[in-house]
Amino acid sequence: HIPDYSVFDISNLRKNKMFDLYEQGIITLDQIDLEKAPLNASQALQVTSEVDGSLHIDKPKIQKFIDNLKYPLYFLDYETINPAIPYYKGVRPYQHLVFQYSLHIKISPDSEVIHKEYLADPKNDPRTDFVKRLIEDCGETGDILVYNIGFERTKTKDLIEPFPEYEDELKDIIKRLKDLMIPFQKKWYYTPQMKGKHSIKKVLPALIPDMSYDDLDIQEGGTASNTFKTMIEGTFEGNENEVRKQLLEYCELDTFSMVKILEELFAIKQGL
Repeated sequence: HIPDYSVFDISNLRKNKMFDLYEQGIITLDQIDLEKAPLNASQALQVTSEVDGSLHIDKPKIQKFIDNLKYPLYFLDYETINPAIPYYKGVRPYQHLVFQYSLHIKISPDSEVIHKEYLADPKNDPRTDFVKRLIEDCGETGDILVYNIGFERTKTKDLIEPFPEYEDELKDIIKRLKDLMIPFQKKWYYTPQMKGKHSIKKVLPALIPDMSYDDLDIQEGGTASNTFKTMIEGTFEGNENEVRKQLLEYCELDTFSMVKILEELFAIKQGL
């Protein structure tokens, strides 16, 4: 009897508070009395937006976020595997290992976007060439935008121990990382379509309705990871060249989505 979108989907609300609402007979967001409900400002915004169908934009904070970006801009996304039984020496069980990245580059706000990518050979330790190519493609200056900075920061840091000869370059990449998720995580931009979420797969169709992952053969990171693992283990069945193309298409859309999302934020700053 619980609908797909209910009080159990209020972002960052403790479970005991969710059940407090439920036990009062409050199930859908339109049943919430904001003057009595134990919600913070962000949660109240989610409820108000859903009930009113309203768009929330904090233009000054979005403008400050954009003004702090340093060009050239790099839009970076990793794909990883985390096998229970490590494939390589010095790797922990379930440790995430990078095997693929997509990188879109904008030299200036008005420049054409440049795309670079890397997908490892499953016959070798995927990190070896990954590190060299990543450092080369990321250049030496400019911000590197990621979506959910904790992931890329940690995975880049994990490369320092096995490749100490690249420590300085990898630390420089880490210092240049900035998180494109922040304006949506903090609800500086929020629409009812996001349903309290701020993942890129929720934000993208909310900002750009004609863009989605629906037409891709690989539509999420778990499938990408499991597919590459079967290639390493020698259990892959199918056309490897075709599936490698599908892996590249999926990862490329992640970073191209970031490019388009930032363009939408630029339009807000400029009042378009």
